[in-house]
Amino acid sequence: MYKDSDNRNNFIKTGFPKLLKPFEKSMNEVEKISKAFGLALRIHNNMTRKYQYDKIEPQINHSLRVALIVNEEMSVDDSDLVCSALLHDISIKQEISKETKEYIKNELSEKTLDVISFFNKYSNQEQSNKNEEQKIERQFSRVKQSDTLIKNILLAERLDELRSLKNSRRRDKITRMKEETQKYFIPLAETTNEKILLKLVIALYELK
Repeated sequence: MYKDSDNRNNFIKTGFPKLLKPFEKSMNEVEKISKAFGLALRIHNNMTRKYQYDKIEPQINHSLRVALIVNEEMSVDDSDLVCSALLHDISIKQEISKETKEYIKNELSEKTLDVISFFNKYSNQEQSNKNEEQKIERQFSRVKQSDTLIKNILLAERLDELRSLKNSRRRDKITRMKEETQKYFIPLAETTNEKILLKLVIALYELK
C-alpha cells in the first residue's frame, strides 16, 4: 500500500473538482468524466512514480495533472479529451482487457477508446530494449497522422514530465528529455496548441 495516501487524497480533493468545473452545467459530461476517473483510480491503485526532488507519488496524480493541463492550461474543454487524458496510462503494466475496452466504449465513448488505444504502452514493451531515439521516431511518425486529441495529450504529458523532473538528480534523463522536447515536442506544439508552447519553453528553461 502506498504510504503517503494523504498526499494522494489531498491532491484529488483539490484537483478533481477543478477538472469538473468547466462541465458542471452538463450532468452527462460530469458523470462521464467521473466514470473515467474512477476507472483510472482502480487501474492505477498502488502504482507509483517519481516526482519533483525524486519523491514517490501515486501514478493517478500524473493522470489527473495531464487532464488538468489540457483543461486549464491548453483551454480545451472537451469531455472526450479529459477522459482520454485520465486514462492515457492505463496500459503501463498490462494489456487493456476486453471488458475494460467495452466499458470505455459503452460508458464513455468510442472516440475515447480510440485515443487510449494509441497510448497502448504495454503492447509495445517488446521494443523496450531498442534505442530511445528509434522509439520516439516511430512514435512521431504515427503522431503526424493522429487525431488532435492525441497530440494534445502528448503535449500535456510531456509538460508534466518536464515539470516532474524539476530538481531531480536524474541528470541523464533530464538531458534526454530536453533534447527530445526541443526536437519533437516544440515543433508539435507550434502546429497544435500555442498555449502549451510557452509553457514547454518555460519548463525547459527551469531544467537547467
